[in-house]
Amino acid sequence: MIGLGLGLGLVRSHALLNVDGTHNQFFTFGSVTYAYNSNLFAEATGRSDTSITASAGLELKRRAGLIGVNSSFKIDYERFETYSDENAFKPDFHLELNKANGRTTGALTLRAYRETLSDSAVNLRTSAWNLPIELNLKYPINDKFYATSETTYLQRRYADTTVLRDLTDYTEGLDFFYVYTSKLDLLAGYRVRLSQTTQGHDTTDHWFNVGATGGLFTKLNGTLRLGYQIREAVSGRENFTHFNALAALGWPLSRKIRLNGQISRDFNTIATGASVDSSSVSLQVIYGYSRKLEFETGLAYGRNLFLGQMEAQRQDSFVSADLGARYKFNEYISVSASYTALHNWSSLDFADFKRQGLSFNFTSRF
Repeated sequence: MIGLGLGLGLVRSHALLNVDGTHNQFFTFGSVTYAYNSNLFAEATGRSDTSITASAGLELKRRAGLIGVNSSFKIDYERFETYSDENAFKPDFHLELNKANGRTTGALTLRAYRETLSDSAVNLRTSAWNLPIELNLKYPINDKFYATSETTYLQRRYADTTVLRDLTDYTEGLDFFYVYTSKLDLLAGYRVRLSQTTQGHDTTDHWFNVGATGGLFTKLNGTLRLGYQIREAVSGRENFTHFNALAALGWPLSRKIRLNGQISRDFNTIATGASVDSSSVSLQVIYGYSRKLEFETGLAYGRNLFLGQMEAQRQDSFVSADLGARYKFNEYISVSASYTALHNWSSLDFADFKRQGLSFNFTSRF
C-alpha cells in the first residue's frame, strides 16, 4: 500500500549555522500535527480517535573530504484523546556516509527508530523498534556497462510479542546495467532475501528480473522491472512462486502538473510471521498552483493473499484515495492538510473495515 496523504517533507532552507561555509551545516526542524482516524485499529469494530503529534529534531550535513555525512536525530510524541495507552515517544536516528567521487561510489546508511501504525494485515495497532542498515555500491565496468550492489539488514522488535513475531531480514541484490542510449539504461538483476522470525517462520526469496531505467518513453521517466520470484518457506516446507513487477514512473503533463505511478508485487512477511503475496498499483497527481501552493490527489488498489497451510484461507483487497494541499509561507515555514479514505474487503469478517483520516500539519526548519 502506498502512503496516503500529502508528503510532509522538510522544507529546504538556509542552515541555522554554517561552521565553515557550506562544509558543515546545522539545521533544526519541528512540526505539530493534529489528526483524526476513524478506525485506529484497522478492524471491523471501527474505533475512532484524535491525536496530536509534536516533533523536534537536529540535522547535520558535512561536505568535506572523501566521505560526505548526512545525519539527523528527531523525537516525536504522539498523544491520543481516548486511547491513551497508544501514546508513544518515537525517537528516530539517521546516519548516511556517502562517497560520490572515485571509481567505486556508494553510500552506507544506518537508522534506528520506533514506529507505531495501524496494521491492516494483522488488524492491530503495532509498536516496534526498527534497525535497518543499507549499503549501496556502484562500479563502472567500462563505457557501456556498470554494476550495482544493494546489501540490507533489518531487525524489527515488537513491543507485544504474545501475538506478533520479531523479524530479522537479510537481503543482497546485484544488478548489471547496459547504457543503451544517453537517456536509457537496460538492466538484469538478482536478489536473495533471508527472513527469520520467532517461532520458526523462516523464508528464503529468490528474485530474477530484467528491466530499464531512465527515459522509458517520451516524457515518461522512471524504473520498470519484470521478473519471476520464488519463496521457500523453511518451516512448512512450502514453495510459492509468481511473476511480478516493480515500477516507479513519472510523467510531467505540463509545467504545473505531474503524474506519478507505482506498480508492485512481492512476497512479504507480516507481523505474525505469515507470508503474504502482496500486489498494488497507485496513481498520484501533483498540481503546483504556484511556488508556494501545491495540491495532490491519489488513488490506489491492492490485493493481499495470505499463504501457507497454517494460515486461514484469507484474501484481502483494498481501494484507497487521498487529497492534500501544502502552503509554503517561506523557506522556513509551511502548513499542510490531507484527507484519506480506505476500504478493505476481506474473506475474514473481522478484517473487513473502512477507515477515514484527516490531518493538519505545521512544519518549520531553520
